[in-house]
Amino acid sequence: MSAIRRNIVPLRYTDPSVVAYVRSPSEWLVSNCGWIRGREGVLLLDTCGTEQHTLDLVADVRKYSTVEMPLTVVLTHAHGSHSNGTGVALRNGGRVLAAAAAVGDVRAGPRRDEANFHCTHWGTLEPPPPEVVHAVIEPVEVDLGDVVVEVVPFPGVAHTDGDLVLFEPRTGTLFAGGLLSVGATPLAAFGSVPGWLTALDWLDKVFPDVRTFVPGHGELRHPGSFPIAVQRTYLHWLLDATASADTPDFTGLATIARRRWPTWTLPERHLGNLMRAHADQHGHPLSPSAVMQAITEAAGGKIDLDERLGR
Repeated sequence: MSAIRRNIVPLRYTDPSVVAYVRSPSEWLVSNCGWIRGREGVLLLDTCGTEQHTLDLVADVRKYSTVEMPLTVVLTHAHGSHSNGTGVALRNGGRVLAAAAAVGDVRAGPRRDEANFHCTHWGTLEPPPPEVVHAVIEPVEVDLGDVVVEVVPFPGVAHTDGDLVLFEPRTGTLFAGGLLSVGATPLAAFGSVPGWLTALDWLDKVFPDVRTFVPGHGELRHPGSFPIAVQRTYLHWLLDATASADTPDFTGLATIARRRWPTWTLPERHLGNLMRAHADQHGHPLSPSAVMQAITEAAGGKIDLDERLGR
């Protein structure tokens, strides 16, 4: 069995239920989820990377709801740790909402990346029926019966090309997905560092009434702990460190990053993030496969998820 821990954190105890599903330790295949239950339906924010973890998640959701309640799955983006279990979650029906740029990847199904990851416990992962996957092009409200939540896509490339967030106004809860990491090295390698900085400014402007941040990775935060400011500092550092048009010593800079943020998990990501920041500033093409190869080399070789997740 996996050693991943899950902490069910009710943010509202009475109807409607608002729950953060915080999973730790932060790892490649581990992300936070959440759900909101209204009188007429339940909304699940993100899924898990494997079948069993998603089945555990759905079982916990149904403790707070009934099987008959229609299920809406909102995906913050299409990375496998957040979206692999979409088809599993929808085995009893439901629909999916995702940013327009992420819809194609969601419909294509689970992402295993077996060239860079070793995992023997994916389970049975299937893509969702394509007709139930709907694109969110502009902000929409989802009415669950006595509770209305806001699903808002970011209009640009940030963590990925296809990020969105969910805001529950009664509790002031912002499920930030991949746009916010706490205690884990953010993954900018497949998005845009300047775009991500724009997205953080956007979060501050569009959601001034946040009382609780649910990051895509890591523990819950309140505004007084300045989680956006911490991440903004890191992203600015990436740009400053790669400002020269000359090819930098990415390995040496990654070592500096490890020293500056010594408690962050997944430090192998620094190397890919620096490559992304340099490409963003100087217009160089950046191959996703080359980035992942550099990251896996920084991790000491092919990333063994069985070992990291305690299987």
